[in-house]
Amino acid sequence: MRTSCLRIYGLGLLCLMAMGWARVDAADVYLSISRGGGQRLRLAIPDFVRTEGGRPAEAGLGHEMARTLANDLRPYRFFELIDNQQFLQEAFQADARAGDIAFKEWGDLGAQALVKGTYSQDGGDLIVECRVFDVAGQRMITGKRYRGPADSAAAMMHRCADEIMLRLTGEPGIAQTKIAFISRLNGSKELFVMDQDGSNIRKLTNDRSIVLSPAWSPDSREIAVTSYRDRNPDVVAVSLNGNGRRALSQQPGLNSAPAWSPDGSRLALTLSKDGNPEVYTTSRNGTDLRRLTNHPSIDTSPTWSPTGRQIAFVSDRSGSPQIYIMDAEGSNVRRLTYQGNYNDRPSWSPRGDRLTFVAMEGSRFDVYVINVDGSSAQRLTMGSGSNESPSWSPDGRFIVFSSTRSGVSQLYRMYDDGSGQQQLTFMDGGALSPVWSPRIVE
Repeated sequence: MRTSCLRIYGLGLLCLMAMGWARVDAADVYLSISRGGGQRLRLAIPDFVRTEGGRPAEAGLGHEMARTLANDLRPYRFFELIDNQQFLQEAFQADARAGDIAFKEWGDLGAQALVKGTYSQDGGDLIVECRVFDVAGQRMITGKRYRGPADSAAAMMHRCADEIMLRLTGEPGIAQTKIAFISRLNGSKELFVMDQDGSNIRKLTNDRSIVLSPAWSPDSREIAVTSYRDRNPDVVAVSLNGNGRRALSQQPGLNSAPAWSPDGSRLALTLSKDGNPEVYTTSRNGTDLRRLTNHPSIDTSPTWSPTGRQIAFVSDRSGSPQIYIMDAEGSNVRRLTYQGNYNDRPSWSPRGDRLTFVAMEGSRFDVYVINVDGSSAQRLTMGSGSNESPSWSPDGRFIVFSSTRSGVSQLYRMYDDGSGQQQLTFMDGGALSPVWSPRIVE
């Protein structure tokens, strides 16, 4: 068994054990996941190559797979993708002439790691092999084969990207995650879901009414929403495939702002059944209702800490909407935000150290982050439209939010420090209230 090392991020060596088709265990990986700058791992992803056999594959599929994989890995700050297509093609041709990987050519190109992929078709199935190589060590790091329907190439590339992330960093990637959101179509607001990069948009409800406040279950199989379909704002769970629907809370009055506990056993939500909007929890089947807040002001928008021990929520008990934190049983309430006169829509970081929220600046909202002790509030958006409904990626590195900067509200993604803002949706009906899924359960 051979070991080769790459110098990465100016923080030491990434040591990779060449094990043929066996996968490298997380314990063998030493790539530091740093927020800082420094040297990035230079990664080359040439077009995937069709192997002989089976019926002819779709033209351009190999290029599209390489492009999808590159786009999945590009947002991570510890990869630098080699994008010059001419250089990639020249090194690719050197491989063809050698009948093997011409590691020297790839090294001269500046690549430290190389992804080589092949694909073929067997009846209606697509078969893809994805291998990652250490260029300097001239050894394979990891490799995996995927098989699925002919139209699942993008899904396979998302899986490959997550595999690369896991084997090079020890931390799972988020390429397979999804984002749920609301869009207005023909006068009604419906629930939609899309891949994390903005592709593969699907409509999940057809209520022809109003759907609000989506919230993913921890197992990623259901999305809780407030629906007005039956003339009362009720909380229901919609299955990810759109075929299943079950009631979670149908109390008289308002049932809104659902939020799943991290273990999926309970749901926090806002109810007005006793005449005033308060925060409650209920079991996942809608029983065992417990009231957490008891104040004449409005209490709403609960969000659980990753440990499930605390809940942040919004209350105007101080005279204006501010963010508070309490224990999960409703005790030990403390105020978190003090700046501004309107703070709303808290979302707890998966790492547990920060919350993101929106604050009104003049007549519009902007996205902020704040430490859980109330320190170091930082504004992430400014100067362009109204920016609302922030939600964390499951690895805590990105935030998705809605913005009116282009006119109608659309969804955008940014790093957790506010940099790298990128538009994800371009829908005629706009896009609102995004919420990032947990890692999808296969």
